Amino acid sequence: MIYYSYCLEVTMSRNNFLSYLIVLILFLTACTSPTPVPGKQTATPANDAVLNPKEPVQVVLWHYYVSENQQMLEDAVRQFNQSIGAEQGIIIESIAKGSIAELETAVSNSAKGVINSEPMPDIFSSYPDKAIEIDALNMLTDLNQYFTEQEKQEYIPSFLSDGVFQNNRFLILPIVKSTELLYLNASAWKQFAAATGAKPEDLATWEGLLETSRQYYMWTDAQTPDILWDGKSMAGLDSIPNFVLVGNKQLDADMVDADHKEIILNLPILRKIFDIYVGGMAMEYFNASGKFRSDNIKSGELIAYTGSSSSAAYFPIWIEQNNSRQDIDFMALPYPTFAGGASYAIQQGAGMCIAKSTPAKELGAALFLKWFTAQAQNVNFAMSSGYLPVKTAAYNDQYLQEALNKLRQGSAGQKNVAAVYNIALEQIATRHTYAAKPFAGSYKLRFILQSTLSEAAEAAKKEALSMKSKGLGETEIVSALDMDTRFQNWIRTLQNKLDNEGVAHRSVPVQ
Repeated sequence: MIYYSYCLEVTMSRNNFLSYLIVLILFLTACTSPTPVPGKQTATPANDAVLNPKEPVQVVLWHYYVSENQQMLEDAVRQFNQSIGAEQGIIIESIAKGSIAELETAVSNSAKGVINSEPMPDIFSSYPDKAIEIDALNMLTDLNQYFTEQEKQEYIPSFLSDGVFQNNRFLILPIVKSTELLYLNASAWKQFAAATGAKPEDLATWEGLLETSRQYYMWTDAQTPDILWDGKSMAGLDSIPNFVLVGNKQLDADMVDADHKEIILNLPILRKIFDIYVGGMAMEYFNASGKFRSDNIKSGELIAYTGSSSSAAYFPIWIEQNNSRQDIDFMALPYPTFAGGASYAIQQGAGMCIAKSTPAKELGAALFLKWFTAQAQNVNFAMSSGYLPVKTAAYNDQYLQEALNKLRQGSAGQKNVAAVYNIALEQIATRHTYAAKPFAGSYKLRFILQSTLSEAAEAAKKEALSMKSKGLGETEIVSALDMDTRFQNWIRTLQNKLDNEGVAHRSVPVQ
């Protein structure tokens, strides 16, 4: 397989480059993401005061992990229960609750005491916005009670700060993190590049990705000159909300204003974002079908997509083409930025919260999470699918290199994961990372962005297809789509849905 990073210095060895990145990551996170201000903190209760191995306490953990991550978690739980758990009197029971949306619904129902809901779990995977919602119900434990300042300093500051909220309430412990990258079917890309002169550097900006996708569509369309408008789409996005939120940040705006508890609709910036996505989807330069774009790669519908570094394990090693199997190579590039914008990339990943319960259950939960995020367990869990470990010690060059070497000697999917680390680590080291600080109810924005932008794109695509069937040319179609009116309609829909959900917002008009 081919692994590609156009930003790497060819004279720098892999090991030296990785060492450089690790040092730079730790330096930058220390400088740009200060450790949360110490709050009032009580000492961790003595284990023997609340835990008894003769009467073990059961701690229920809800999560959304699937496939290899789920197996790795279950293996870790089994190892903990047979060692520290047995010694201290703690039994962890891990339960997969489906997707993150299904997990969040189950947690909310339990916290609110909805009829027929299950008892509240003792530990659950959570993003910041859900943690804020559950904390407002007085259901979350402040982890400052169980983690000393010295223990907190072991975590990468920018990762830890995502889980610290107003009044220094420490609600979420980071477990693993990820970023987003641009993935390509390198085999298909090489054919296209050889014929057109396209370069990986062309994909560094959103504008470049759109134009290159247009060229790819036209190139594939020209291969059947007797059939009009039968070109192939090139690229897709796994996460529309991430594209919109990070796009705003790249263009010097925060869409989520946690200080004033409102959504900022910066119209000039949103117009650029709208034109890239809806324009690309309407003309079929971009495309999306089904839940994951990696599935579109496998079916041959796309040759590129933006997705989480943790999705590298799911990138197909072959595609279905003409009823036959064709092996493909893998390429990973940094996440695109808007032309003239700052090089921000997403930093994401659910951590874990501890629900208020008995002292024994809370302490048992805290001891498990400390053990699970220790170097050995955390590196093994994170690197099984392209996540980033959360503790500084985990980035010890030798330990990380051993884990990477193990991946490189594994299956094709594991080799893809290993290749992603060079890009992911480089991106975090050399770019700004961004995670929007939420406020109560702000999580609804993600669903609204997903639904409204998808609907706007589908409506535009439907009209464009109709015009293509009538033999209209590209210029005529783009003009007839009337993107000005479509954008205004989208903004009105966005505003109405935010109003209906009770989410405050204000617009920044075009100057």
